[in-house]
Amino acid sequence: MRGGLREKGKRGLGWVAGWTLPSCRYARCIFVLAHMRCGSTALSNILCSRPDFSGYGETHVFHDGLDAPGRLAVNCIRRGSWKRNAPWQFDKILHSRLDRHAPDEFFAARAIFVAREPVATIRSIVTLYRTLGRPEYRDHADAARYYIERLDALAGMWHRFAPERRVGITHRSLMAEPDAILAATSGAIGIEPPLKNAYRSHAASRRGGGGDPLVSGSYSRIEAALPVASGTREFLDVPDTLLDLAVERYAKLEALFRSEQTVSARNKWLESV
Repeated sequence: MRGGLREKGKRGLGWVAGWTLPSCRYARCIFVLAHMRCGSTALSNILCSRPDFSGYGETHVFHDGLDAPGRLAVNCIRRGSWKRNAPWQFDKILHSRLDRHAPDEFFAARAIFVAREPVATIRSIVTLYRTLGRPEYRDHADAARYYIERLDALAGMWHRFAPERRVGITHRSLMAEPDAILAATSGAIGIEPPLKNAYRSHAASRRGGGGDPLVSGSYSRIEAALPVASGTREFLDVPDTLLDLAVERYAKLEALFRSEQTVSARNKWLESV
């Protein structure tokens, strides 16, 4: 009963915020749509360190109605990350329960999709939850099922965003060439001035599931690093059929990202001739 009243209260505050605050519209939101352990915390920190973005990381707000941007604002106010004059609101969404019932207006936002290769991701998810002593994702197969489901959801949402409102990047490219990828991301979805590779990790992003609680607070930028092998499947306790599915889903999503980059490059060439 108490939980139900609390949820009604949040939704009520969300509606009030939505009516009174200009930025509480989906068209004024920018989302990182991704899965766990893909570098999304560093990217979120870069966005949320800017004065024109209000947010801190993963808020766990359910995007299931037009009041959600208002609830997002209320959440940020409670976490001390609300910037009243910021024209943009930010959220990071890593779980399909949060965006599965997104209204059509959700896709008027701008979206940065991020994905990482399956072997490294699955191992990292399990390591994180074991380190935190939490019961979820205690084995590789469970993490693989989450990964496959989330990539399916991301692929399903990709085409619902207009091309000029979406961009897809991989963890490998972001780690290898962060400055170039941030510049390309800014140009793809119209972030002005362009994103810079520098940030301050908000305390709210390191607790309560807001972001990476282990190392994100130790850095102030994405340090460029040569791509490293993600490991081999022999070190994962996952049935081959399940891991094959994970590899297939990643390849599908990466192909969507590459196709978009190819179309964008062609259009810019045509505009120049």
